[in-house]
Amino acid sequence: MPVILAITGMILAGRLILPGTAEQRLKAALAGAGFPDAQVTVRHAGWGWLEAGVRLQPGLEADTALVTFAGLLPWGEPARLALTGISLDMGHLNGPALTRLIDLPIDHVDIGSVQLIHRDWSLPLALHATLDHKTEDAAEVGAWQGQAVMEPAAGWPSLAVTINLAKTAAGPALRLDAAPGATPMVSATLVAGAKGTAKAEVTVKDLRVRDWPGPLSAHMAAQGDGGSWSVSATAETPNAHLALEGAEPWTGTQAAMTTAPWGVTLRVRGAGDWTGEGLLTVAGAADAGTLAVTVTAEDLTAPELPLMAAFLNGGGTLKSEGDGAWHLDLTRPAQLGGRLRDGRGTPVSLGWDPGADGRFAVTWRGGWGKERRGHAEAQGALVGRLGPAATPLIAGGTTGLHVTADWDAGGLGALEASAASVEAPVLLGGTLEGAHLSAGFDHANRANPWQITLDGGRVQGTVLPPLALAVTLSGDPAATMTLAGQARGLGTPLILGLSGHWIGAEKRGEAAAVLEPLTLSNVPDLTRLLPGAGLAGPIQGLGTVAGRARLSWDQGRLTGSGEVRAESVNLVGPTLAIDGLKGAVVLDGLVPLHSPPSQHIEAKAVRAALAVADVGMDFQLADGRVLLQGGDLAWAGGHVHLAPDEGGGFSATVAEVDLAQALPAWTAAGYRLQGKLSGRLLGRFDGMAPVLAYGGLQAEAPGHIGYPDAYGGDPTGAGVPVVLNPDRNGKVALVTRALADYDYQALTLEPKGPILTDPRARLLLRGVNRDSTAVIRSTWTWNWTPATCRPPARRKGAREEAKPKSAMWALPAHSGKRAMVAHHIHEGA
Repeated sequence: MPVILAITGMILAGRLILPGTAEQRLKAALAGAGFPDAQVTVRHAGWGWLEAGVRLQPGLEADTALVTFAGLLPWGEPARLALTGISLDMGHLNGPALTRLIDLPIDHVDIGSVQLIHRDWSLPLALHATLDHKTEDAAEVGAWQGQAVMEPAAGWPSLAVTINLAKTAAGPALRLDAAPGATPMVSATLVAGAKGTAKAEVTVKDLRVRDWPGPLSAHMAAQGDGGSWSVSATAETPNAHLALEGAEPWTGTQAAMTTAPWGVTLRVRGAGDWTGEGLLTVAGAADAGTLAVTVTAEDLTAPELPLMAAFLNGGGTLKSEGDGAWHLDLTRPAQLGGRLRDGRGTPVSLGWDPGADGRFAVTWRGGWGKERRGHAEAQGALVGRLGPAATPLIAGGTTGLHVTADWDAGGLGALEASAASVEAPVLLGGTLEGAHLSAGFDHANRANPWQITLDGGRVQGTVLPPLALAVTLSGDPAATMTLAGQARGLGTPLILGLSGHWIGAEKRGEAAAVLEPLTLSNVPDLTRLLPGAGLAGPIQGLGTVAGRARLSWDQGRLTGSGEVRAESVNLVGPTLAIDGLKGAVVLDGLVPLHSPPSQHIEAKAVRAALAVADVGMDFQLADGRVLLQGGDLAWAGGHVHLAPDEGGGFSATVAEVDLAQALPAWTAAGYRLQGKLSGRLLGRFDGMAPVLAYGGLQAEAPGHIGYPDAYGGDPTGAGVPVVLNPDRNGKVALVTRALADYDYQALTLEPKGPILTDPRARLLLRGVNRDSTAVIRSTWTWNWTPATCRPPARRKGAREEAKPKSAMWALPAHSGKRAMVAHHIHEGA
C-alpha cells in the first residue's frame, strides 16, 4: 500500500507540475535560440516529451509542435521535433529569421502540412519532410539535410526533393534538388542576404499538370527585397513558348505601387501545333493594390481550342480583395474574332462593350484545388457574328445584357441571365427580348447534374412569328445533354415542340422543332404567322398546315432538314386569294433552304394581279431559290405549260388565251376585245416569286377592238372610262375615238416583271379604224406600269406621210395599278 500511494502521488504531481514547468523550459530554450518573443502553449506533457502550440515570431508559427528530449531527465536537450499546421508569412521569413532557425538546438525535425502566406493570399501545401541537423566536421556549419514530398494542389503532381539548408558567406541558403529518379525534376535555390535582400532561382523539367497538354519545363530567376522584386521567367511546352518580361521591377508593397510605376508582360508564342502570339500585360495602377490588365493576341491557333483566333484584345483592372480573393473588372470594350474549328473554318467574331453603366466583373477566391470558388457578373452590350461578314449564319447581339454566375471546385453552381434585346437577323430574322436564363449544377445527381432553363423570352422578327420560349437543357456536358420545351405563338394558336440532345464525347447532336397541326380558321390574321412574306392583311384561311425542322451537328458539320404540309388550304386577302392549296415540301437544308428534286404542290385557283387556275407545279429549292422543273396551269381560257430552262430559269408555252380575259381591265372599262393569243415566255424565280424576262404572245388571227361610248356626248371627254390628264384636255377622247371601231391585223402582248404581284406589259397593235374619215395606219404601244408613264416606243417601219399627232391616255388596271397607252396617228393617203 505505501508503494502504491507513492507511485500515485508521483503521477499526480507530474500531471500537475510537468506542463507548467515544460512551458517555462521551452520558452527559455527558444529565447536562447534567438526568439525572445516566442509564445508557447503546452497542451500535454510527460516524462521526456511535450505537445504545444508555438509562435516563434509574427508570421512564423506551428499549430502543433511535438518535442522529444534526450537523456533520462524530463527536460534535457531537445532531440526530435515534429511540426504540423505550420504557417509561414513570406514577408517575415528573412535572412535573420532563417539564421535563427538553422541554429535551433534540435537534431531531427519532422514537418507535416504547411500554409504559405503573403499579405492577403495563402497557399495550402501538403508537405512531408524530414530534416537532420549535421554537426560533423565535414558538414557545412549548422547544415540541415533531408528529403521532402510536396503535394501542391489537385491536378498537380507530387514533387520529391532533397533539402539542404545551411549558412553561407552570402547568407542563409536553401537548396532543393530532385530526388533520384523523381519526375518531375525540380531544383531551386534561395539565398537570403543582408538588409532584407534575397535571390531565388527555380528550374522545373518534365512537369505535367492536369488539363495542360504535354510536359512543361521552366526557369525563373528573381532578386530584390521586401518592397521590390525583379523577376524573369521562361517556360517551354510542346505547343508554346512563354516568357515573363518587365523592364521595371515588380513592386511588392502597396505603398510603392502608388508612387512607382511598374509592369510585367507575359508573352506566349506558339510552337508545334500552336501558332500565333499573345501578350498579357500587368501594370500597377494609381489605386493601391490595383493592377491594370491588357490582353492581345494575333493569329493564335491550337487544336485544343474551339476557336482559331485571328485577333483578341481587351483589358480592365485586377484588384486584391483579401483572403485570397481577386476581382477582375473588364471596364474596356473587348473584341474577339477568328474561325471555328467545325471542319470548315467558319468565321466568328464577338464584341463586348460595357457602356457607361456596364461592366464585366469576376471575383475569384482561393484558386487552388478545393478552395476554388468565384462569382461573375456582367452588364453591358454584346454583338457577334457566326459566318462570313457578307452572308453570316447568325449575326446580331443584345443590349441590356445582365448575367450573374457562381461556381466552386465542383463546377458551376448558379447562372442567371436576362437581355433586353437579342438580334439575329440572319437565322432568327428578328429579335429575342426579355430572355431569362437560369442554370444549376447538382453534385449529387451524377446522371443529370446540369440544368439550364430559358423562360419568358420573346422572339419576333421578319421571318419568325412572335413566339414565347420555354425550354430546358439538362444533363452532363461531358456525356449527354437533353433539350426539351415549347415555343408558343403570341396572339396565335401556334405551338412548336422543341427537343434535342448533345453527346459531348462524340461531338454530335441534334435539335428538332415540330409544328403541331394548325387550324387556320383559328388565326384571325395569317400575316402574323408570315411576317416576312410581304402580304397585305388581314388574311383569313381555312384548312390545316403542319411541319417539322431538324438541325444536326456531327464532327463540326451543321446540316438541316424539314417538311411543310398543307391540306386543302384556302386563303383570302385584299390582294391575294388561293383556293384548294395542298402539297408537301420536303427540305434537306434549312440555311439556306434546299430540297430534293420533284417537290409538288397544287392549287385550284390563285387570284392576285393575274388570275390562274388548276395549278400544278414540280420544283426544287436550291439556296433559297425555286428551280421550276415542270407544271401546268389554266389562264384566261387557255393553257400554260411550264418547263425548266437553262440557267435555272423556266419557259412558259401559252396556247388559246382569250384576249378579253387576259386584259380584264380593258373589259371592265367598256372595251370589246376579240382574239386568241399564243406564244412562249421565258422567266425565272426571284426567291419564291416568278418573274418574266423575255418573250411575247401573238394574236393567232386578225381581230377587233371596239369602244361604243368613244364620244360619250361630251366633247370634254367626261364620258371616257379613265382620264389620266387632270385638266381634261381632250386627248383621252381622241384616243378612245381612235379605238371606237378598230380592226387589227397584228397584235403582240409582251408581259414582264413579277407577274403575280406587279405585272407589266407592252401591247403592240397594227390596224385601221373603220369609222375614221381618213385612212389611218396605226402602231400602238401599251405599257402596264404601276404609277409612271414612259415615252412610247416607236415600232420599226411605221409610215410618216404627215407629222404625227400624239395622244396619251390611261385605262384601269387590276389591283389599283395604272396603264398608259401611247398612240401615234399617221394621217395620209
